[in-house]
Amino acid sequence: MKSQHRIGAVLAWLVLPYMCVVVALVFYVQAHPGPIRRWIPVSMLCFFVATIVVGSVAIRRTARKLVKDKTAEEAKPRRAAPTKWLKAGLVFYVLALLSGIRLIVQREVPLKYAIPGLAIDIFLIAVFWRSLRRLKKFDLNNQTTREQTPQK
Repeated sequence: MKSQHRIGAVLAWLVLPYMCVVVALVFYVQAHPGPIRRWIPVSMLCFFVATIVVGSVAIRRTARKLVKDKTAEEAKPRRAAPTKWLKAGLVFYVLALLSGIRLIVQREVPLKYAIPGLAIDIFLIAVFWRSLRRLKKFDLNNQTTREQTPQK
Protein backbone atom coordinates (compact mmCIF):
# COMPACT_ATOMS: atom_id res chain seq x y z
CA MET A 1 0.00 0.00 0.00
CA LYS A 2 2.88 2.33 0.69
CA SER A 3 4.13 2.13 -2.89
CA GLN A 4 0.67 3.00 -4.23
CA HIS A 5 0.75 6.19 -2.16
CA ARG A 6 4.15 7.04 -3.63
CA ILE A 7 2.91 6.58 -7.19
CA GLY A 8 -0.21 8.61 -6.39
CA ALA A 9 1.94 11.38 -4.97
CA VAL A 10 4.13 11.46 -8.09
CA LEU A 11 1.07 11.57 -10.35
CA ALA A 12 -0.41 14.38 -8.26
CA TRP A 13 2.95 16.15 -8.49
CA LEU A 14 2.63 15.94 -12.27
CA VAL A 15 -1.02 17.06 -12.56
CA LEU A 16 -1.43 19.76 -9.91
CA PRO A 17 1.26 22.14 -11.22
CA TYR A 18 -0.32 22.10 -14.68
CA MET A 19 -3.67 23.00 -13.20
CA CYS A 20 -2.08 25.87 -11.30
CA VAL A 21 -0.28 27.13 -14.43
CA VAL A 22 -3.49 27.07 -16.45
CA VAL A 23 -5.38 28.96 -13.74
CA ALA A 24 -2.56 31.51 -13.52
CA LEU A 25 -2.61 31.92 -17.31
CA VAL A 26 -6.38 32.50 -17.25
CA PHE A 27 -5.99 35.19 -14.59
CA TYR A 28 -3.09 36.76 -16.50
CA VAL A 29 -5.13 36.93 -19.71
CA GLN A 30 -8.05 38.51 -17.88
CA ALA A 31 -5.82 41.11 -16.22
CA HIS A 32 -3.74 41.85 -19.34
CA PRO A 33 -5.91 41.65 -22.46
CA GLY A 34 -4.09 41.44 -25.73
CA PRO A 35 -1.28 39.22 -26.93
CA ILE A 36 0.51 37.01 -24.42
CA ARG A 37 4.19 37.72 -23.90
CA ARG A 38 6.58 35.22 -25.48
CA TRP A 39 8.22 34.11 -22.21
CA ILE A 40 4.95 32.75 -20.79
CA PRO A 41 4.31 29.93 -23.29
CA VAL A 42 8.04 29.17 -23.48
CA SER A 43 8.28 28.80 -19.71
CA MET A 44 5.10 26.68 -19.72
CA LEU A 45 6.61 24.39 -22.36
CA CYS A 46 9.88 24.06 -20.42
CA PHE A 47 7.93 23.32 -17.23
CA PHE A 48 5.85 20.73 -19.11
CA VAL A 49 8.92 18.94 -20.49
CA ALA A 50 10.82 19.10 -17.19
CA THR A 51 8.00 17.62 -15.13
CA ILE A 52 7.44 14.86 -17.67
CA VAL A 53 11.12 13.91 -17.61
CA VAL A 54 11.45 14.09 -13.82
CA GLY A 55 8.10 12.37 -13.26
CA SER A 56 8.85 9.55 -15.66
CA VAL A 57 12.19 8.91 -13.96
CA ALA A 58 10.52 8.85 -10.54
CA ILE A 59 7.72 6.55 -11.69
CA ARG A 60 10.17 4.23 -13.44
CA ARG A 61 12.33 3.93 -10.30
CA THR A 62 9.29 3.26 -8.12
CA ALA A 63 8.01 0.64 -10.56
CA ARG A 64 11.38 -1.10 -10.61
CA LYS A 65 11.35 -1.32 -6.82
CA LEU A 66 7.85 -2.80 -6.95
CA VAL A 67 8.78 -5.37 -9.59
CA LYS A 68 11.87 -6.47 -7.68
CA ASP A 69 9.78 -7.55 -4.68
CA LYS A 70 7.12 -9.51 -6.60
CA THR A 71 7.01 -13.26 -7.10
CA ALA A 72 5.86 -14.85 -10.37
CA GLU A 73 2.28 -15.33 -9.10
CA GLU A 74 2.03 -11.78 -7.73
CA ALA A 75 3.32 -10.36 -11.01
CA LYS A 76 0.48 -11.76 -13.16
CA PRO A 77 -2.14 -9.13 -12.19
CA ARG A 78 0.53 -6.42 -12.41
CA ARG A 79 1.27 -7.38 -16.01
CA ALA A 80 -2.43 -7.57 -16.93
CA ALA A 81 -3.20 -3.95 -15.99
CA PRO A 82 -0.89 -2.25 -18.53
CA THR A 83 -2.22 -4.48 -21.30
CA LYS A 84 -5.78 -3.48 -20.47
CA TRP A 85 -4.98 0.24 -20.43
CA LEU A 86 -2.90 0.07 -23.61
CA LYS A 87 -5.84 -1.57 -25.37
CA ALA A 88 -8.19 1.11 -24.01
CA GLY A 89 -5.86 3.86 -25.22
CA LEU A 90 -5.61 2.23 -28.62
CA VAL A 91 -9.40 2.06 -28.93
CA PHE A 92 -9.72 5.68 -27.78
CA TYR A 93 -7.31 7.04 -30.37
CA VAL A 94 -8.79 4.90 -33.16
CA LEU A 95 -12.18 6.39 -32.30
CA ALA A 96 -10.65 9.88 -32.25
CA LEU A 97 -9.12 9.23 -35.69
CA LEU A 98 -12.45 8.04 -37.07
CA SER A 99 -14.19 11.07 -35.59
CA GLY A 100 -11.61 13.35 -37.20
CA ILE A 101 -12.11 11.66 -40.55
CA ARG A 102 -15.88 12.10 -40.19
CA LEU A 103 -15.42 15.81 -39.47
CA ILE A 104 -13.25 16.18 -42.58
CA VAL A 105 -15.76 14.36 -44.79
CA GLN A 106 -18.60 16.55 -43.49
CA ARG A 107 -16.38 19.64 -44.04
CA GLU A 108 -16.86 20.85 -40.47
CA VAL A 109 -13.12 21.31 -39.86
CA PRO A 110 -10.72 22.94 -42.33
CA LEU A 111 -7.88 20.74 -43.58
CA LYS A 112 -5.18 23.02 -42.16
CA TYR A 113 -6.45 22.15 -38.65
CA ALA A 114 -7.49 18.58 -39.29
CA ILE A 115 -4.25 17.27 -40.79
CA PRO A 116 -2.08 17.98 -37.70
CA GLY A 117 -4.76 16.47 -35.45
CA LEU A 118 -5.02 13.34 -37.57
CA ALA A 119 -1.22 13.08 -37.69
CA ILE A 120 -1.09 13.18 -33.89
CA ASP A 121 -3.84 10.54 -33.69
CA ILE A 122 -1.96 8.26 -36.08
CA PHE A 123 1.28 8.79 -34.16
CA LEU A 124 -0.41 7.91 -30.84
CA ILE A 125 -2.06 4.84 -32.37
CA ALA A 126 1.38 3.69 -33.55
CA VAL A 127 2.87 4.32 -30.09
CA PHE A 128 0.11 2.41 -28.30
CA TRP A 129 0.30 -0.44 -30.83
CA ARG A 130 4.08 -0.68 -30.51
CA SER A 131 3.90 -0.60 -26.71
CA LEU A 132 1.26 -3.32 -26.70
CA ARG A 133 3.33 -5.51 -29.03
CA ARG A 134 6.48 -5.00 -26.91
CA LEU A 135 4.58 -5.88 -23.73
CA LYS A 136 3.20 -9.07 -25.27
CA LYS A 137 6.66 -9.99 -26.60
CA PHE A 138 8.15 -9.37 -23.14
CA ASP A 139 5.48 -11.58 -21.51
CA LEU A 140 6.12 -14.38 -24.02
CA ASN A 141 9.87 -14.19 -23.37
CA ASN A 142 9.29 -14.35 -19.62
CA GLN A 143 7.02 -17.38 -19.97
CA THR A 144 9.54 -19.29 -22.08
CA THR A 145 12.36 -18.37 -19.70
CA ARG A 146 10.38 -19.67 -16.72
CA GLU A 147 9.56 -22.89 -18.53
CA GLN A 148 13.23 -23.49 -19.40
CA THR A 149 14.62 -22.85 -15.90
CA PRO A 150 14.81 -26.00 -13.76
CA GLN A 151 12.60 -26.10 -10.67
CA LYS A 152 14.43 -26.56 -7.37
